[in-house]
Amino acid sequence: MTSRDNTLHKILARLQVSDGYALARTGEASESRLIGLDSNENYFADDSLIRKMAEEAARCDLRIYPCEEVIELREKLGAWLQIEPECVVLANGEDQVIDLAATVLLREGCAISISPTYSMYRLRVELLGGKLIQVPLQKDFSLDVPRLLSAADEARASTMFLCSPNNPTANQFSEASIAEVLSRYRGLLVMDEAYAEFVERSLVRMVREYSNLAVMRTFSKAFGIAGARLGYMIANPQLSKLFGEKAQLPYPISRFTARLGIECLRNLKAMQDSVSKMKQERSWLIDHLRRLEGFRVFDSETNFVLVCTGRNSSEISTKLRSLGVSVRDFGDVLDFRGCLRVTVGTRPMGEKFLDALEQVMRDE
Repeated sequence: MTSRDNTLHKILARLQVSDGYALARTGEASESRLIGLDSNENYFADDSLIRKMAEEAARCDLRIYPCEEVIELREKLGAWLQIEPECVVLANGEDQVIDLAATVLLREGCAISISPTYSMYRLRVELLGGKLIQVPLQKDFSLDVPRLLSAADEARASTMFLCSPNNPTANQFSEASIAEVLSRYRGLLVMDEAYAEFVERSLVRMVREYSNLAVMRTFSKAFGIAGARLGYMIANPQLSKLFGEKAQLPYPISRFTARLGIECLRNLKAMQDSVSKMKQERSWLIDHLRRLEGFRVFDSETNFVLVCTGRNSSEISTKLRSLGVSVRDFGDVLDFRGCLRVTVGTRPMGEKFLDALEQVMRDE
C-alpha cells in the first residue's frame, strides 16, 4: 500500500467509526404512513400559503446566481429583528452555521457545550478532528455556569455551543446566566436559537454588547419551511463580515430559497398564528401525557415535549413505530430514565400518538 493509499485509508476509517446524524425517518416506502413526531417540524404552518409563496419564489431566473434577493432578505431580517443587515450571514440551514463556526474556530482544538443538547455540535467538532467537552446541566435543566466556565478555561476552548431553548430539554436558559458566561468566557459563544420564535426572549440584541456572541436562527421551525433549508447567523458587523466574506461559501443559498425567505417575512402573521396554534396543542398534549401513570412530562418552551417514561424508551419507540408513530428516543437524560422527545403535532396526530402509547403501555 502506498503512503497516499494509507492516508486515504485512515481518513475513511475515521469516518467509518464516526456516529453520524441518525435520521429518524429515511424516506423509504415502508415509512410512508408513519406520523413523524421525531424531527420538530411545524405541522401548523399553512400549507396552502407556503405553496403560494413557493410559486411566487419560483418565478425567479434560476440560471442566475443569487444576488439582489440575498441583499433584500438580509434587509428584511434586519428590520424584523431590529438589527443591522450587515450583522446577518445567510446559510444553507442552521446546521451549516454550526459547521462554519467549527471550521473557522476549531483547528483540531477543543470546543465546549452542555449535556444533553443537540448532537450536531459534537458530530461536526469531532469530524474536524477536535474534541467537544460537555458539561451536564443541573437537575432542573439550568446551566451550571461555574462548572461550564471552569471546564472552558481548563480546556482553552475556542468555541462554546449553547442551545436555548435547549434540545431536548425544551427550556430556555436565563438571560443572567448567559450574560455571566459572555462576560467571563474568552472564546466565541455560538447561541443556537432554533426555537426562539416560540418564546418571548432572544439574545439577538446582545450581539451589539458582546463581541464574542453569535446567534444562530432558522426558518425550519416556526416558519415551517424545513424542506427549503434556510438558516442564518447574527453577530457584530466585524465578525459577520469575516464569516460571510472569508469563510462562507460563495452562494450558500439558492435564489429560490432566498425569495421564499422574503415571502415568509412578508407573512409574519401566518408564522405567529401557527405558533399560537402549536402552543394550544402543546398544552393539550402535556395535559394528556401527565394523566399517564408513571410518566414525568417536563414543561416546554418549544414545539416538542420531553417525556420521561421510567422504562426502556428504545422498546417503547420501536413499538410506537410499529403502530405508525415515529418519535425520538433519547434514552436516559441526566438522571431521568427512558426519555422520549415528541414533536407537537395537530390534534389528530396527537390523538393517534396517545392511542398508540396507551396500547404500548397496556401490552407491557
